Amino acid sequence: MSKFNVKSLVAIFFLLSGLINVPIKAQFSVDGDFKVRWYSDSFTQTLDSRDKENYMRYLGRIRTNFKVSSDISFHSELTTIFENNSNSVRNIVGTGNMYYTITQLFAELSTQDFLGLDLVRLRAGRQPFSVGSGLSFGESYYYLNKFDGARVDAAYAGFTFTLFGAITEQSLSEDELYPEPGSDQIYAARLSKEIFNQNVMGYYLLQRFRGLFNDNQVFGLGITGDFLNERLDYFGEFAYQKFNTAPGLPKQHGIGYMGGIGYRFSFGPFRSIKIETRYAAYQGDDPSTGDVEIFSPPYPSFFWGDRTGYANSEIGGSYPYNGKNPEGSKIWYSRIYVIPKILPALRIQLQYINVDEYADADGYNSEDDEVSLRFYYTLHTNAQIELRLSKGLPNGEDKDLNGSGTITSGEDRYSFFRIMGQLQISF
Repeated sequence: MSKFNVKSLVAIFFLLSGLINVPIKAQFSVDGDFKVRWYSDSFTQTLDSRDKENYMRYLGRIRTNFKVSSDISFHSELTTIFENNSNSVRNIVGTGNMYYTITQLFAELSTQDFLGLDLVRLRAGRQPFSVGSGLSFGESYYYLNKFDGARVDAAYAGFTFTLFGAITEQSLSEDELYPEPGSDQIYAARLSKEIFNQNVMGYYLLQRFRGLFNDNQVFGLGITGDFLNERLDYFGEFAYQKFNTAPGLPKQHGIGYMGGIGYRFSFGPFRSIKIETRYAAYQGDDPSTGDVEIFSPPYPSFFWGDRTGYANSEIGGSYPYNGKNPEGSKIWYSRIYVIPKILPALRIQLQYINVDEYADADGYNSEDDEVSLRFYYTLHTNAQIELRLSKGLPNGEDKDLNGSGTITSGEDRYSFFRIMGQLQISF
């Protein structure tokens, strides 16, 4: 990511807004949000002298929307971001340098009764896109590599068909002044329909990396819905991925799936109680077979709970992305939250996250469990504070995985206790 001069970027951002607004007198709206978090982490069972860490993180977004006419609109978004791919706190920057980037910049054209279709919509430019529950393809919002491309939606007789194509990364010269041949690309097709108040969909993804034998395809199915007067909700998704491999090398393919169910009700002093559990699995390699079993979709994105529950190819997560975890992953997340009748602005939530390997060939789980108690309080329509108390628990003892004869910092299994306070303002 190139570094931007802040003043120049902001000037360009609002200049574009002005150029769109003045000649055509578009309807203009601005919204966004700001988050500031304070962390205090305490560590135990460590091999080093680590004791306590205190730090802060921030996130800021500004979105502008122009309604040019009843059929045409223009959207843009300016975001603060921290250029650190290992950061696992959802683009909330740390104490390093802040970077500013345009995360959305696209035009939208929609029309009805076009070629016999009920609705046709075209979006062109930098834009977010997601499929289903995020098992195979999630929002580009949380990625440093954005989706620059086009999207077409067509609706007819209750069916919705979507085509999407984008360049996710472009080869550049050493000075980054001009593009060179080669780019990474993603293409998606999705068909969905509501059947008996349940949304059913099927999708196809094609990712084309630069170079030979680097393509992979994903075929998926999903369903979401609710029952019992919207108190019981559920979702499920299954996908199969096939990799293009060079002649003579083992075939690579695998499956992934996720599902969840939740029930909401009122009882006694609580105006609302919800119990929910979710599960996701990304297949890993079985050494007893000749093939390489792997489910490593291009851009998965789902946020369950805290850092270990957030699957993202650039930011944290736990799954075999580009060979990071060849044994695959299983993620189980459960929570219960209550809203008291006497204090409806307060929500209290208790949750648990467990991450394990899909194919545990070495008998060692490198991930940790996490238990968290959270308090959310709405100060105002546009302001909320949050307090988190989290405990991280290792799933195993220290183990010399690389055979060096000593336990390295990466092999050290430790416990932590975290206090996090957040203030969020929306406008």
